[in-house]
Amino acid sequence: MMNKHDIPDELKQKLDEFEVDVPDIPLKKSLSQRIANWLYAPAKNPVDLISKQWTPLTIALLPMIILLCSIPLLFI
Repeated sequence: MMNKHDIPDELKQKLDEFEVDVPDIPLKKSLSQRIANWLYAPAKNPVDLISKQWTPLTIALLPMIILLCSIPLLFI
């Protein structure tokens, strides 16, 4: 990594010929910008939450899982 003092004089002269305007970029977003980003963020697809590979074992156990989950509803 070059240090500021390691730059050759010829390169310093060439670089001094250019003038660069660096815009002021705020590092911290304002509260209104953060709220707007939160409100306008794209919605997540709920199918992606359950998108997994259906193995034969999972397919075979699915009716049993549904039955076990519905047992409490029978006693209401």
